[in-house]
Amino acid sequence: MGFPSPANDYIEKRIDLNELLIPRPSATLIINDVGRVVIIDRSLRAGQGDTVAFELFGEGQIGKLSGRALITEDGEAIEGEALDEVTIIGRVTHIALEITPEHRPTI
Repeated sequence: MGFPSPANDYIEKRIDLNELLIPRPSATLIINDVGRVVIIDRSLRAGQGDTVAFELFGEGQIGKLSGRALITEDGEAIEGEALDEVTIIGRVTHIALEITPEHRPTI
């Protein structure tokens, strides 16, 4: 059997993306979008300036809360009575972008 190695105290742990990006697995939603993966935490309360995932007329989108409006990725503002049709899914915590030759911008 022998003694444990004293170097065991200095062994680095492997990187676990689940541990880093998904602290609450039961409340996390992962959406694969074109060229990116969006990680949404449904347990976090969304506040001003937060990026959120929402549903409008059955279509999932991402936007930012700003004042009494929701700004979409296209830059359009959803405000007033139109907000009654919006269902907030959760707060976006991470967006992982895929960087491959097909998705890189041409410089």
